[in-house]
Amino acid sequence: MNYTFFPIDKGDTRDTESNHDLFDLKKHFLTQTVRQKGSSTLARFMAQLREIKTNEELILMRKAIDVTCKAQHELMKKLTPEMAEYQTEALVEFHFKNEGAEHAGFPSIHGSGGNSCILHYVSNRRMFEENDLLVSDIGAEYHGYTADVTRTLPVNGKYSKEQAIIYNLVLQAQSIGIDSCLAGNSFWIASQVANKVIADGLIKLGIIQNKIEVKKYFPHGTSHYLGLDVHDVGTYGKLTPGQVITVEPGIYIPANSDCDPKWWNIGVRIEDDILITTEKPINLSDCVPRTMQEIEEIMKKK
Repeated sequence: MNYTFFPIDKGDTRDTESNHDLFDLKKHFLTQTVRQKGSSTLARFMAQLREIKTNEELILMRKAIDVTCKAQHELMKKLTPEMAEYQTEALVEFHFKNEGAEHAGFPSIHGSGGNSCILHYVSNRRMFEENDLLVSDIGAEYHGYTADVTRTLPVNGKYSKEQAIIYNLVLQAQSIGIDSCLAGNSFWIASQVANKVIADGLIKLGIIQNKIEVKKYFPHGTSHYLGLDVHDVGTYGKLTPGQVITVEPGIYIPANSDCDPKWWNIGVRIEDDILITTEKPINLSDCVPRTMQEIEEIMKKK
């Protein structure tokens, strides 16, 4: 019999003198679940269980998020144009360990300059230049649960005029997206409202001509489930109290884009971890600043 959904490992040899060994336990489990319900049904059951967090799970998630926020805060204080991407990666992951996290929940993303426009950039080898932005997308993992928090920082401590305009547009989209994360709304609600805000904003700036073009500079969704995996499983139905999701809009304008060159190499993403409740959503990662003014103030202190 071929159990493709949950294969019995070759190392789990059957004890012919016992009906209660690991081999028989797995076989019984598969007989009662996959064969009777179907692997897709079982996967959905497990997704429903994992997308609603217990109080015990939320304690662990809050710890992972708190550690991540502290690392972002330390990065703001120590960031300088003389550093390299890999040094900022080392800095935040040192703080993960120093605060008790076992390791990073996923490969840290530290993209500067043109690399800030690459969604899943993990090489982290480039030396900074004076006017760079740094997209720092990081998450500590604590006792199996991971955080996922992104901040976009000016390496010299001050956003340029163009960087500030794009940053505040992303922040506006994120804030409205977070506010929309109410129980009963569609899982995709934050993506829908954030997409509209960014499309309208880019049209006003002359970067795009119509809303369809927004995908050129905002090419990804705004939310995913968070928990045991950074992109955790879920049903993608209506938002339900106990779920933890991200809200992470972004704008990425690489060099040679079809717009004024003053916008080139500006990549901005802002991401927070949001708990769905019976009332307003709770931003679990609001312990690290999001506004430009707050970030610049911290970076002055060094």
